[in-house]
Amino acid sequence: IWPFFVFSSTAKAAVWAIFPSVVFSISFMLNSQINHLTEECTAAATTHTNFLKHQVVTAQNFGCSSSFCGVYSGHLNFQIEHHLFPFVNHCHLPHLAPHVKDICKKHGVPYREAAGYIDAFRKHFDHTKALSKKDH
Repeated sequence: IWPFFVFSSTAKAAVWAIFPSVVFSISFMLNSQINHLTEECTAAATTHTNFLKHQVVTAQNFGCSSSFCGVYSGHLNFQIEHHLFPFVNHCHLPHLAPHVKDICKKHGVPYREAAGYIDAFRKHFDHTKALSKKDH
């Protein structure tokens, strides 16, 4: 609402009021969809009754070694850790990831990772394309 008090032009105020919300919404949608909507994550959604295991198998991390992915996604590129520890500040998620990965390996739980945005989007769009096929 502050743009309407700052700018004399209603059109300019409307742009400053709406544009940031639109950009944030698109960014959030892109970052959240590539973490959950892949073939492996959605196929696992109904096969586990253990809550913590369910959190791990229905999400994937991406770009864990990329500062850009971390900053642009608000460290939600560590989606598995985010789901396991929702009240932990995002700055701690990269430090938790190796421990969670080791525990998953020890218990035979798949820990899914994509190399970065390109790989994550490829997995997401492959899944979306598969959904459009008749036999799906």
